[in-house]
Amino acid sequence: MTMANESMNTQRVHFRPGDWVEVRPLADILATLDPAGRCEGLPFMPEMVPHCGCRFQVHRRAEKAFLDHHNIVVRLRNAVLLQGVRCDGRSHGGCQMNCLMFWKDAWLRPVAVGEQTANGAFPCESAVAQLPTWKDDKYRCQATELINCGSILPWWDFRQYASDYSAREMGLGDWTGMLTLLIANKLRRACGLKEQGVLVGHAERTANDGIGLKAGDSVQVKSRKEIQSTLDRSGRNRGLGFSPEMALLCNRQFRVLRRIERVIVEWSGELREIRNTVILDGATCTGMARRCCPRDCHHLWRECWLRRVG
Repeated sequence: MTMANESMNTQRVHFRPGDWVEVRPLADILATLDPAGRCEGLPFMPEMVPHCGCRFQVHRRAEKAFLDHHNIVVRLRNAVLLQGVRCDGRSHGGCQMNCLMFWKDAWLRPVAVGEQTANGAFPCESAVAQLPTWKDDKYRCQATELINCGSILPWWDFRQYASDYSAREMGLGDWTGMLTLLIANKLRRACGLKEQGVLVGHAERTANDGIGLKAGDSVQVKSRKEIQSTLDRSGRNRGLGFSPEMALLCNRQFRVLRRIERVIVEWSGELREIRNTVILDGATCTGMARRCCPRDCHHLWRECWLRRVG
């Protein structure tokens, strides 16, 4: 793999939400990667290879990403998220986080209205094998490498919020609500208080009881009071946090998308097994409490936070 050449750089397009794009052939993408399989710090993963030659609609521009463990926002460059294109984890130990994958603008080409679909060649296995998935005996993926993909974006750089308003096509109400919540949480932390909407419990040891949910089951998120009784003083259940955005979904009904039994921990690269946990269809993070992070991650739900419906 070699660094991108000048001709590839000149072909980059600043894609916008709603644009139709085609993922470039694998050979073109490999030409943009450094010896570690990255473009501007962002890895191209084996799970992305089957999408070469396929067409998708741009979901969002990805100008930044919130890293929960570090509580920082990283500035990203020349990247987008595509609608419905999530990682299946097959090359990363079967991780089931189902993350949306980041795509560099250089890995995509615009598709004109009425343009015929190109015939893409099947990826060469030897080329796919060049894409590393390990680092220091830990898994390496886009989520684990976001910390190395750009500089820290300070909250007081208000240019990012103007970009959020235009790039994400936010309504004025959502935009002002996000800024109000940001300022309120800054003031609350300065006063030693929890962020708005954070639930904390009083249990010294929390239970993680399962109810045998499976994909397709209908469930209702329990009330805040019921969930609070399952949390410890740091707002966690056996290490899994219950976020303020999840609290907004209390008492609402969803369908179970899948059970979650193994995930890669972003900050360590460790593949960890978990129990009695599911993700719900349509219950993803909006980023409103995380400076409009566009990642659209699935919330992880303990089964003890849910009840069956019907």
